[in-house]
Amino acid sequence: MLKKILFVVAVLALLVPAGYARTIIKDDKGNALNPDWEYDGATAERKAESYNWPASYNFVELGRVKVKMDVGFWFKAVDINNKTIILRQVEIHKYAGSTTLSIVCNVAVALDWAFEPKANTIGYYEIDWGASGISPSTLDAPGGTVTLSLTLNAVDLSKSTGLVAGVCNEIGAFVIKVKPNVTPVLAGGC
Repeated sequence: MLKKILFVVAVLALLVPAGYARTIIKDDKGNALNPDWEYDGATAERKAESYNWPASYNFVELGRVKVKMDVGFWFKAVDINNKTIILRQVEIHKYAGSTTLSIVCNVAVALDWAFEPKANTIGYYEIDWGASGISPSTLDAPGGTVTLSLTLNAVDLSKSTGLVAGVCNEIGAFVIKVKPNVTPVLAGGC
């Protein structure tokens, strides 16, 4: 009988420290998490039945769908803010000048223009339509260089105010207009 008692005490002595040294990871409700992770000092144990083991489905390709987009029309006038048409007197009442401009585009374009004078700058004038304009007036993609020309006839400086001799006076703006030079499509390109 003494042997049995000593054996039970020895077994309990071995089990009690091991049971207290184990840490079982639990959720906030005190339930053991599956799989159970147990730590006892330098070792860690994992225990779970196959149906409790974390599993995941991996992504596999199902197929491919084409992606298309209609980029629309775009036009770019390169360095337009640094361009100036300087008109010089070529006759007593006639002034003319020109400059070049690079245009980049993704579609054929038609170009048009207008001259907008500043108020009270050059008085009376007539635009010489044969000598003024944009050349060429159409461009294909990817664009090119155009010449902007302006010739004013019958300029009457006596009716102008604010112009100073010997100074490059700003008298107006050469307005450039652009549109796609294609047949309109009412539905989108895609």
